[in-house]
Amino acid sequence: MIDMNMINEANELFLKKKFEEAIEKYDIILQNEPGNVVALNNKGYSFSKLRNYSKSLICYDECLEKNPKDKTVLLNKISLFRKVGEFDKALSICEKLLKNNPDDMIVLYHKLRILKKLCKFQESNLICKKLLDVYPDNGDILYDMSANFLKMNDIEKFLSTLQKAINAIPNLKNKSKNNKEFVQFHNDNRFLKIVLE
Repeated sequence: MIDMNMINEANELFLKKKFEEAIEKYDIILQNEPGNVVALNNKGYSFSKLRNYSKSLICYDECLEKNPKDKTVLLNKISLFRKVGEFDKALSICEKLLKNNPDDMIVLYHKLRILKKLCKFQESNLICKKLLDVYPDNGDILYDMSANFLKMNDIEKFLSTLQKAINAIPNLKNKSKNNKEFVQFHNDNRFLKIVLE
């Protein structure tokens, strides 16, 4: 039987960014309940926060041996592969998940970010468009789309989409000013108007 009090204590430590202590607590849970997938997944996530990706991956793989279709664990594994630059592996998991649920918003969001990293900007923007059909004012997706337009050298769409993103989330002004991809526009009047007003 899952000891929810211990899980909650470990999760509290995690939320306080006391990842080593959280891992110790998850280990205690796993000594008593070796099959506790929640503790094992959260332990893996704690290792990921500590950038110990190899131990994190071991935890996720153990979880998936017990339940190969656990979406939370698969999403964590996608995130891990994105962090370590193994984009093809991350994309492969996305494709498996999308085969069963082609409109899964979380998986689609991961996929558009992976495609961007793989320099498949047009494909990435097709997913952005699909997501924006459901969430037309999602500033984060608009921002990703604008960056893709820049990579495709469509400056007009880059600037107009960036404007929409900032209208949705005004805090994106700072992100835009500090984005290395946008440096070439630091003297562009239209860009400056978008990020400074």
